[in-house]
Amino acid sequence: MAALCGYSPYYFLRLFRQVMGRTPQQYLTACRIAAAKSLLVATRLPVSEIASRTGFSQSSYFIRVFRKAENVSPKAYREMYS
Repeated sequence: MAALCGYSPYYFLRLFRQVMGRTPQQYLTACRIAAAKSLLVATRLPVSEIASRTGFSQSSYFIRVFRKAENVSPKAYREMYS
């Protein structure tokens, strides 16, 4: 992304953090978790499929990241909002 903007990676990271309040990786993870939350509530897809569709390569990693972000597992989140 930095190269597309014509900035050094360090400068781009600094600007992105100033504007968005988080790093590009944190922003991307938040977007993926938001998409996963929608899929958990709106579909009956298995958690492993939701992990794959939202860009996580391993469902175990997805579950760990989701639990850290939402303080509940994906399964518990689905049960709370379904």
